Amino acid sequence: MKLFLDRHKTLLPRVDVIYLLTRVMVLASISWFVFFGNLPAEDKALFYIILGTFVGHLVLFTIAIRGRFDVKLAYLSAIFYDILLIPLLVMYTATYGGAHSPFYALVFITVSVAAYVLTFWFSLAGTFLVTLVYFLAIYGSLTGEHFFDVSMRVAFIWVYYFAILYASDYMRRSEKRLLKLFNTLNQRTSELEKSQAHLEMIYENTRILASILEPDSVVKEVMRIMGSILQYKAYAVIFKDKWGNFYYRARYHGGQNNYHLKAIDVSRMELVRKVAEMGEPIIVKDISGRRDVRPLDKRSRSTMIVPMTSHAHTNGLLVAESGEMHSFSERDLQMLSVVARSAALALENSELHKKTEELTIIDELTETYNYRYFVQKLQEEKRRASRYDLALSLIMVDIDWFKKLNDTYGHEVGNFVLRKLSGIIQRCIRDVDIFARYGGEEFAVILPQTQREEASVIGERIREQVEAEVFEARQYGKLKVTVSVGVSSFPENGKSQEELVSVADQALYQAKGEGKNAVCVI
Repeated sequence: MKLFLDRHKTLLPRVDVIYLLTRVMVLASISWFVFFGNLPAEDKALFYIILGTFVGHLVLFTIAIRGRFDVKLAYLSAIFYDILLIPLLVMYTATYGGAHSPFYALVFITVSVAAYVLTFWFSLAGTFLVTLVYFLAIYGSLTGEHFFDVSMRVAFIWVYYFAILYASDYMRRSEKRLLKLFNTLNQRTSELEKSQAHLEMIYENTRILASILEPDSVVKEVMRIMGSILQYKAYAVIFKDKWGNFYYRARYHGGQNNYHLKAIDVSRMELVRKVAEMGEPIIVKDISGRRDVRPLDKRSRSTMIVPMTSHAHTNGLLVAESGEMHSFSERDLQMLSVVARSAALALENSELHKKTEELTIIDELTETYNYRYFVQKLQEEKRRASRYDLALSLIMVDIDWFKKLNDTYGHEVGNFVLRKLSGIIQRCIRDVDIFARYGGEEFAVILPQTQREEASVIGERIREQVEAEVFEARQYGKLKVTVSVGVSSFPENGKSQEELVSVADQALYQAKGEGKNAVCVI
């Protein structure tokens, strides 16, 4: 059975450094406790040993990051080390010992590593083991009054584990989708290898078009090829908009490039329309006296017009002109056709890439923004609120008894409820608010320029609308669903986005603890 997850290039390239910094912070907190805390003299020898081994562990991890050996093994050693370290710290912190020990928070670092590095079953086993050793460490000091606090800690450990697991799994799936897209791009590029030998130079210069994912960059590269490689005296890139109108996207004549858009009068350029409709290239050996062609340069005497066609769709044309009659041959037409096909493919890929980027921020089930986009927008809105001294609020919404609903009616009904709930929440908020699926059955709403009182009103509106809604669950009949809502605001509940999320989450759990179907503002 595979122990480690396959990770090559991840969406969090600095995660090793971030983890190392957290370990350094842990070392600092332990050191403070040893040298400045209320630690009995008989326990100091043990903690000196802990400090020494911890420093050795950090050195080992640093060496792994530098590539001396597999960093996965360093992560695995950190998990095992924490399993031994955490119960010792919890048991031997005399002042806050046992169930009151603050060192239980180290469990979250270990759980994060297990969820990020190990496969599901091993990470599950690791999380269970670290929870077990924590419970054993506090068992001797556990009393009835501690039961609720300890239960909440253990529950939050597991909620945190599954949240990290979900985020990690989503990143892996996103990476696979992107890799699949890149493979598709490479396959399309390889089709150009069937070109004839005398087109190799053109092919080598146009192949890079398939890897360009910005339309403007594609246009500039095509202009460079037509000028530097094919050495045309006058040339242009023509696009067609969705209404069928043609315009110059870029053109070169008189020794200058011009990237300003310019509409084309089709009544004076009828040949452009015909080539686009037929999808076939054309050579005009002598344009003198013709009324269906208007050259870029008055000195031009012949022209080529080649459509940029991909999958039977023409999205533009390439035009080349010469000052001599009968200047272009069939070979010239073939070369420009290679460029045109490559350009059409690159433009299509750029559109595909744009759509893919949009998909990576949308939750497929609820069609709301996903967790990744939520984190990004919360950071942006928090920065804006801090800079301009604006209000900012956050609402966390969680479905009550959702696991029971899933177990009773099945995941299909659960998914139906999630989709229906997302629609209700969207009706209750403004267009400027950012609505995202935070994870599982939990949703989040970022409310820019919104005070705590206004956010509480919106939260109550959401709760009331959900409670009043009847969920038609096909053969299961009508269902009633309620939600618990937590609200936090900037700057009252903290000055970082992490604090805002943490306080909103605490408020949410308080609402659940008070009987659910409630709105709680801390």
